[in-house]
Amino acid sequence: MPDGMQVDYDGLIPNNVGLNADPRVKKALETWHPGYIDWWKTMGPEGFQDSLVYLRTAIGVDPEGWAKFDYVRMPEYRWGILLAPAVPDRRIPFGAHKGEPVWQEVPGEYRAMLRRLIVIQGDTEPASVEQQRHLGATAPSL
Repeated sequence: MPDGMQVDYDGLIPNNVGLNADPRVKKALETWHPGYIDWWKTMGPEGFQDSLVYLRTAIGVDPEGWAKFDYVRMPEYRWGILLAPAVPDRRIPFGAHKGEPVWQEVPGEYRAMLRRLIVIQGDTEPASVEQQRHLGATAPSL
């Protein structure tokens, strides 16, 4: 990410990674988004579509965190692809690469593992939301 890159909030997917420069990825993300909202309406908690939900959503990026939590109505939720600003001379704090400069791109030998972790996260998040449908309907109070 070039220094000083601004967050593009005008598109369906707020980002500061130059998503407009990759039309294939941008189109894929914009195509998935309505399906995500439809899934949320049919599988997420019932009766909360008009309620404000406290979510991490793409409303800002700064050195204290790459995204902010804020209240948003679920049908208005937008994904965001946001990178935190680079920290000069930042070092990896632990593990086999402790003390080395942080990576600006994932090294090839770790890409397959990272993709697998992303897929696992993508598979488990919906399951937890779907469980909330029953819990939300049977909770003793809001």
